[in-house]
Amino acid sequence: MGRPRPIFLILAGACLVGVWMARGLPTVGHDLHGTPGRRFKWPDSVAVWSFIEGVALDGLFIFGLSIQAQKLLGGDAVLIAGGLMALRYVSEMLLSPLGGRVAQRFGATSMLLLFSFLSALALTAFGSYWVIVGAAAVLVLRALQLPLVTTLVAERNPGSMRVSALASNAVWRDIGAGLGPLLAGLLLPIASAPWVFGLAGAAIALSAVFCWRAKVSN
Repeated sequence: MGRPRPIFLILAGACLVGVWMARGLPTVGHDLHGTPGRRFKWPDSVAVWSFIEGVALDGLFIFGLSIQAQKLLGGDAVLIAGGLMALRYVSEMLLSPLGGRVAQRFGATSMLLLFSFLSALALTAFGSYWVIVGAAAVLVLRALQLPLVTTLVAERNPGSMRVSALASNAVWRDIGAGLGPLLAGLLLPIASAPWVFGLAGAAIALSAVFCWRAKVSN
């Protein structure tokens, strides 16, 4: 067996630093015994948005990125797709705080609606052969949207309901993220990419409208 590559040693060191920093986390958990109602509930408008976001952005888009890059960019597809994936995590670190500030100033619901419509346009551009520009825009908008969802869930579920609502919302998003690659594998080989990503973007925008209407009605 050969020696391990240096990148794995760096990753191992980063994990150990994370374990050391985790010592500062609270040792006492939240009291959930007083949470009223059933444990399983049908998703509200925010959970539906998170599910569709998981399908479209965390699943369908991420899986389709490699397919689109290989189809349109040929030999440079691996490097470009890898660079865009790196942009995903860099944008999350740098832009998520900005999304939180914007939500605090203009309202999380309004900004979620705006970013969702922009994400729909970016997905359509990505599917319409604007791979690099569309993908970069999707990743940036996704980073800006991350703090908006948790803010909405926290606002609509005060008190002891908040922790379970946040967990439920994350579960629905993860279910969507697991379903997205399956849909990509089924649809992209037989359907037109502009239609697939265009419909995915339309679903995100429509679900954001329902989030906004639920906020207005309350």
